[in-house]
Amino acid sequence: MSAKGKDAARCLDVLFARLDKAALAPETIFISDAHKERYESLLMFAFRKLRAAQYHCKQVDKLVDSQHEELRQRHEEFTREASWKKTDEGTSRVIRSRNEFSFELCAFFAAIRSAIDFLTQACAHHISGAQQATSISTFFKLIKSGKKGPILEVVAKNEKWLLWIREYRDYLAHRVIVRTMAGNQIHWKAGMTTATSHPIVVPSETPRNVPDTRRARVAEEPESFFTVATSESFAVDARGRRRLAEYTIEIEPTEGYIRIEELMKREVAAFESFFIEIVNALKELDFAPTPADQDTRRKRSETA
Repeated sequence: MSAKGKDAARCLDVLFARLDKAALAPETIFISDAHKERYESLLMFAFRKLRAAQYHCKQVDKLVDSQHEELRQRHEEFTREASWKKTDEGTSRVIRSRNEFSFELCAFFAAIRSAIDFLTQACAHHISGAQQATSISTFFKLIKSGKKGPILEVVAKNEKWLLWIREYRDYLAHRVIVRTMAGNQIHWKAGMTTATSHPIVVPSETPRNVPDTRRARVAEEPESFFTVATSESFAVDARGRRRLAEYTIEIEPTEGYIRIEELMKREVAAFESFFIEIVNALKELDFAPTPADQDTRRKRSETA
């Protein structure tokens, strides 16, 4: 678990310790012990979904490691062969679909989206008129209407990211299946070989709708997802003869794409931060309605 993941667990432990000592209504939002258990369960559901997202990150890391190991073995086998030495320069490339990367990505975003929904349900207990909220969209509407409070301040601060994560996940769930291509290449030149893995790339922003037809798959050019940079260094011997000393190839995602492992690590870190901010806001409330709600209730009482 990441450092932030551990922080999230510690934050929950502190909140739950306070929950154990919390009184029932009217001092708090809880009308019964069963209500307190439901509240705790929602937060635990959200935390378990965070752990699920972390799990999918680790699975992708393992898949990426397996790609590197596959290339290492292929390179060893390739260099033992003599056929490549018959030509001065060439490239042997392998590219194929690796759907398991796409499966992990979809499950990853689904876990984060589900965690946000569970957090919403727990936070909704603190906000009058939103107790039945199951989607963060309800909070967006409250913010737009001018409602304030510790929870809504956190949501407002993270609104851009929350909208982005929702849109990306919805495209994966309802509109498009991102094709994940894996591959590697071995290039030889002047008796030297260099082995390079193709990064598994996915859209860095919300995926666009693309056809997944037989014709589209045949016409697809995986190389269009990459930028390739080569570098050479030469040595000159005592007789002034120039020879290739080093040859390297670097393959990176082209504009609009990102390595799948980098995207997932970035987004799980963003969610961990959001999770901690929400739990800290809940600790600030100390199981009371949001201050804005308290003010509204006080005014209504005074009017009555």
